[in-house]
Amino acid sequence: MSLTLKPLRPAVEWLDEPYLAFADGLVHIDPKVGIPASGPWSRDQPNHPSSVTAGFIGTADCIAKARAWLSRAAEGVDGDDDHHPFCGFQLNGPFASQLRTNGPEAKITANEIRELTANRLKKLDGLKHLLDLIDNRLVQLASLDAPPTVVFITLPTEITKRYWAVHQTNRGVETVWNLRAGIKARAMRRGLRTQLLQQETIESDLEAHTSGLEHPADLAWNLFTAVYFKAGGFPWAPVGIPAGTCHIGVTFYRPHGERSAMRTSVAQAFAENGDAFVLRGNPFEWNGKWPHLPAEEAARLIADVADRYTQTMKRPPRRLVVHKQSCFFPDELSGFQDSLNGYDYDLVALAPSTGMRLMRHGEYPPPRGVCVSVGDRRYLYTTGYIPSLGRYPHGHVPTPVQITDHVGESAPQELLREVLLLTKMNWNSARFAEKLPVTVRFANEVGAILRDLPDDCTPEARYAFYM
Repeated sequence: MSLTLKPLRPAVEWLDEPYLAFADGLVHIDPKVGIPASGPWSRDQPNHPSSVTAGFIGTADCIAKARAWLSRAAEGVDGDDDHHPFCGFQLNGPFASQLRTNGPEAKITANEIRELTANRLKKLDGLKHLLDLIDNRLVQLASLDAPPTVVFITLPTEITKRYWAVHQTNRGVETVWNLRAGIKARAMRRGLRTQLLQQETIESDLEAHTSGLEHPADLAWNLFTAVYFKAGGFPWAPVGIPAGTCHIGVTFYRPHGERSAMRTSVAQAFAENGDAFVLRGNPFEWNGKWPHLPAEEAARLIADVADRYTQTMKRPPRRLVVHKQSCFFPDELSGFQDSLNGYDYDLVALAPSTGMRLMRHGEYPPPRGVCVSVGDRRYLYTTGYIPSLGRYPHGHVPTPVQITDHVGESAPQELLREVLLLTKMNWNSARFAEKLPVTVRFANEVGAILRDLPDDCTPEARYAFYM
């Protein structure tokens, strides 16, 4: 008996590059063109920060180098054929904002550094001591009559390498303590936004490309875009997301010291103008391969997001889109749908796909924005050759993102267009786009910070504290 298989007939189409909005109504696909041409989106809005006061925590040498490097970078940095020049961060420049690098400082002494590098000191004890020292300095800066807008924390390389990630195993449960997450959690409790500056960065030459680091112009672009956002501004806004739409990334993390079955949910929510906030759910027990929410927790998380959106935007949402990196389980799906009654909604599971490749004749891989449909499966290349740049700006073979599950009302193509746009909404840098949408891009970082935050401490909702 012979078996006849129906041939697969893949359909390929290209989604246009989404636009971003800047000042004076300008729209463009690239932040590094839009901001120099017209200024950041919030330049003429009440939340525009015309002045940003920098505070500093670190050794005397690192602080001095950081002040000098930031002052020089704020003047502008030359680019080359493959890198846009940085337009500077000046009051009379495109950003219409200035960084005051003469702000307050709280030093970590040479003796304290020596104690942290003592051979007898266990790494976890050393990390906790380092975080206590930084927290003490954060309290000093927060108690000032005029606290700094953004605190730059700059430590010697020997310290950051030693304590960046410390592993601990207790009764078979491994916990990773992360320096960045610990700093962010403590700064959040003090009401301060922070920016970590590596010693390699502040010692780099802004006039020449140092091997092993990003191009100096890209370093400056990424840093000052993040600073502008942390100071309260919006560098750009998405174009094409209907009013009343809220995108939600739902992720999970395991609290420190808890057994492997315990998880806590996190909602990263983004309004149609790009405004973002974070909400922490309740711990719950879970068994299986993929974490998923109990029905009541799924419903509560959606209700909390809708309430926060209403507070932020001064009107309730019309449409809620949930992004997850795993499929929706029946109880979880039921909980989401019960809480979404009365809203337009889409529940979307997204995952990087390693099992599908699209080959292209020629020198470059498939363009970013290529969508491949195979039966009821949809794949989207969020990285790839970028026609507007005339090059492929990544060093790896691009792989697509796949919609692995969808329950809702929108057509798959519309959902993929939104995913493509959300890959451009990382205000922590000025990169053209990321591989994953911002709803799930920072999942691990946000979870790590919340893991370091005590249960009796209410997390900051504003996204600037997590970036």
